[in-house]
Amino acid sequence: MSWIAAPLYAVSAAVFTAALLAFAGDGLSSTVAWVALVTGALVGGLAVWRERRRVFASRALNLWDHAALLAFALFALRAFLWLVFRTEDHVAVLSPNNLGDFSLHLTYVRFFAAGAPFWPENPIFSGAPLTYPLGMDLFNALLALIGVDELRGFIWVGLLGSACAAGALWKWGGAFAVAGFLFAGGLFGFEFFETGELLDYQSEAAWKSLPLALFVTQRGLLFALPAGLLLLASWRARFFETPRSALLPALGEVLLYAAMPIFHLHTFLFLSLIAAVWFVALPAARKHLAVVVGAALLPATIEVWGITGGFTGVSMLGWKPGWMQEETNFLMFWLMNFGILPILTGALVFTVFKHRRREAALLVAPALVIFLACCFVKFAPWEWDNTKLMLWSYLTILPPLWSELLARWPTWARAVACVLLFFSGAVSLCGGLGGRHTGYPIAQRSERDAVGAAVRAIPITARFVGHPTYNHPLLLNGRIFALGYTGHAWSHGLDWQPRLEAVELILRGEVGWREAVTRLGVRYLFWGREEREHYPESSQPWRDTTALVAEGEWGAIYDLKSPVAPPAR
Repeated sequence: MSWIAAPLYAVSAAVFTAALLAFAGDGLSSTVAWVALVTGALVGGLAVWRERRRVFASRALNLWDHAALLAFALFALRAFLWLVFRTEDHVAVLSPNNLGDFSLHLTYVRFFAAGAPFWPENPIFSGAPLTYPLGMDLFNALLALIGVDELRGFIWVGLLGSACAAGALWKWGGAFAVAGFLFAGGLFGFEFFETGELLDYQSEAAWKSLPLALFVTQRGLLFALPAGLLLLASWRARFFETPRSALLPALGEVLLYAAMPIFHLHTFLFLSLIAAVWFVALPAARKHLAVVVGAALLPATIEVWGITGGFTGVSMLGWKPGWMQEETNFLMFWLMNFGILPILTGALVFTVFKHRRREAALLVAPALVIFLACCFVKFAPWEWDNTKLMLWSYLTILPPLWSELLARWPTWARAVACVLLFFSGAVSLCGGLGGRHTGYPIAQRSERDAVGAAVRAIPITARFVGHPTYNHPLLLNGRIFALGYTGHAWSHGLDWQPRLEAVELILRGEVGWREAVTRLGVRYLFWGREEREHYPESSQPWRDTTALVAEGEWGAIYDLKSPVAPPAR
């Protein structure tokens, strides 16, 4: 499976190299990008070369495998070829789920590519370190620095990640795992028979379409999903197959595991918990797991330190029994969201422990414990973010659900179970990618480009104040804002409310606005379309007291630290 692992090795090596050089040189540059990408290519190429004579035991694809992989290919082509596109004077995204997320990722990519010092300041919360797994956006910034069009870079990386994910899902659990990821759902999609319309019926549900709500929007999963599945599959093969084998060499496991925190912290946590359980339960696995975890400990710890603000981030744990259940009807909530999955899982647990299936038990037990923990404790301000962990619990139980339970049933029973499991998700996936989705604008190209030209001479470390929104033209040019979109600040666990009050006081021009500027440490004020719309009654005192830096149809930028120049005599 080197064709899956090699691109992942290459991406992780490139990001590691870029991060180290960015620390040493105080930011990215085109030279750093070339060195990092060439290093990644060499690592990936070496992996392919070393595995060139190795024969992997793998079963041939059957009809269902071909069908599932074809469905994944169609999803990926539709979702990522139209992930983001230019139309007339706008930049648009295909999915409404991606309006805020893609704008944030574009902010990060432009910020890194502009040479932001490392560890980066948070561009949506000035003065604080960036507490977000930045690996995938850092990789896209490298592509941008060597001349790849930034929007095409998003598309190409999405397609590459999709190809790796499809192969890893198949290797992990065959057609059933591929279908399980694509078509996860409950019963909402059966409304299709009443409406006759192909829609994403899970868009407002708790258990949403995993491809649409997670894989397309959470860019770290482009690396974490295939890498995590390959690690699980390799450990399963190494510890349970006879004779013992492995999909990945030990050094490959170390590289993927060590890189995981900078791409997707939730995946790293899940893999670490699985490794801990297996270390305790499997004496034969202890030496290997100790080597892998021990070798990855230092780089992984440094990454976690970075994305948690030096282990000083605000705790986002909270007690939330019922996960996202708000209505009182317990049965209806879980039935509509998960359909027969809880019933099948209960039957699986009974079967596995009755017949003492050790391998299956060591997958099912920790996965269910983590899933149940997510049903009582929220691991982020928004409890829906628990899905990033619940996803892994779900994917982990799919292979034993098939091999230990459904595969032993008569053909007709398996067919009924698969329809009940996957029909709703299939309808929602098709509805979420259908022809009715023609694009949702996130930026006016002419405005963004004009603002970018206006701030080109201003250092990338300069801080701005403007209206907090997800697609502000300054943010889309990778500039540091006192406060970006409050939804992002909230979901990242930032103390955004006092910051919002200060920003609004400044933009309204109220008494104390200068003191608020000093507290926030901002230098420039942006007054444009969003500001005029949201603060129409502002007295705009900065117009007469501070220097005008740039002005155009898009608005104006004022230097709050420089007084108005005296009139020429």
